[in-house]
Amino acid sequence: MKSAVRDGRVIPESEARVPVSIREVFFNFSVYESVKVLKSVAVFLEDHIDRLLDSAGRLEIPHTWSAGQLYEFVYRLIKADSIDRATLRVQLIGGSSPMLFIFYTDLPAYPAEYYRRGVKVITYEGERVVPEVKSTSLLLNYVALREAERRGAFEALFVDRRGCTIEGTRTNVFALSGSTLITASSGVLAGVTRKHIIESAREIGLDVAYRCITLQDLYDGAFSEVFISSTSMGAMPVGRVDETRIFKQHQVTLRIHQLIRTLEKDYVNQA
Repeated sequence: MKSAVRDGRVIPESEARVPVSIREVFFNFSVYESVKVLKSVAVFLEDHIDRLLDSAGRLEIPHTWSAGQLYEFVYRLIKADSIDRATLRVQLIGGSSPMLFIFYTDLPAYPAEYYRRGVKVITYEGERVVPEVKSTSLLLNYVALREAERRGAFEALFVDRRGCTIEGTRTNVFALSGSTLITASSGVLAGVTRKHIIESAREIGLDVAYRCITLQDLYDGAFSEVFISSTSMGAMPVGRVDETRIFKQHQVTLRIHQLIRTLEKDYVNQA
């Protein structure tokens, strides 16, 4: 039987429920984090906890849990179920009596072919509400990803009112032009993996520019490589955008991906 954590207590996962009558549950007023677990170590946990608390602060969700307590709760669950490899979800629901849940699912695995050839993505017009916050207000993400799946694509990239490709439904977006790695300057979530990708890019001699990646530039071939990133996938090369643009070069993307995987291994080994 799988376990979960509610407000610091380890309970059976089947009991980790919330009543629909609570206003904050009905309006989906909560923030969350997805944390990779490898060899019973929650990878980059400090970064994830910091972002969760930042998201809660931006939305003015009152709570009494400290970073140290959240860290302890995560490892309480890992120990309770002897979790070796998984994705942990940490969710903080707002309201006058905030609720904290921690549970876990299988860690996604992606075919090696995705990294060799790149994945297909589509573009979808839309912008998330308060995009700097990792909230559970994910209706836009759901319908965009559903459309991607209908069209045989791996991910959907949001295009904002300025024509900028800002982020994916579950990913950050990067483009390479010469020796410069480009990513959005604002209106996106500050991804944990994104942070390590930017650091890795600088380590291998790339400049990093924070500016708009326009949809028109994607179509016109202004970039040599494009990739998306997330906690589970690392740096995932993009092979096709919609039905018009194909990217065949992935060398820099894969080099960055390997650096991210090395950082994860080093984190686990030092834990």
